[in-house]
Amino acid sequence: MWIIGGVAVQSLSIFSLRQASSDTGAARIWLVAGLVLFALSIWLIANGLGFELGLTWGLTTISVVAYALILAPFFRTSAIGHDRVPQRQKKMPTPPSGSKARLALRLFSAGPLYLITALALSLIVATKPWAIEITRLFTGGLLTPLFWSVGALHATVDPDLKRVVWMPVLLTAAAATGYVLL
Repeated sequence: MWIIGGVAVQSLSIFSLRQASSDTGAARIWLVAGLVLFALSIWLIANGLGFELGLTWGLTTISVVAYALILAPFFRTSAIGHDRVPQRQKKMPTPPSGSKARLALRLFSAGPLYLITALALSLIVATKPWAIEITRLFTGGLLTPLFWSVGALHATVDPDLKRVVWMPVLLTAAAATGYVLL
C-alpha cells in the first residue's frame, strides 16, 4: 500500500509541477506543492521498500509516471503536430546571435564538456559509500543523463559565453576534488 500511495502522490506531484509551469499567478505555490508531494512520494515508497531500494524505485517511478502524464494527451487527440496548436499561440524561436565560432563553443560545452562533468558527478554518487553497491551504481547511472541534460540546457540558454565554458570545467574540478576528499 505504501508503494501504491507513493505512485499516486507522484502523479499529484507531476500535476502540480505542470500547473506551476502553465499558471503564472500561483506558480510558486504549485511549485512548492509539487516538490513537497515529490518528497512525500519518495518517503512513502521508501517506507514500503526500505530506504535504499525505495529511493531508487522512487526516482525510477517518477520518470514513468511523468512519461504517462505527458503522453496521455497524445492518445486522446486526433491532431498531432503543428496543427494541434492554434496559430496565435505558436511562438517562433529567435535566431541565435553571434558567430559560428560562438555556436561551436556552445555545442562543445553542451556536448563533451558537460558529458565529462556529468560522468564525474555520477562517479561520486556511484562509488562513495552512502548506500549498498547496487543502489549506488543504479542511482549514479540514472543521474548521468540528468546531469548531462541540465548542463546541455545551461550551455544553450545562458547568454554569457565565459560562464558556459568555465562552468563545466569548474564543476568537474569540484567533483574531482570531492572524489579525492570523500
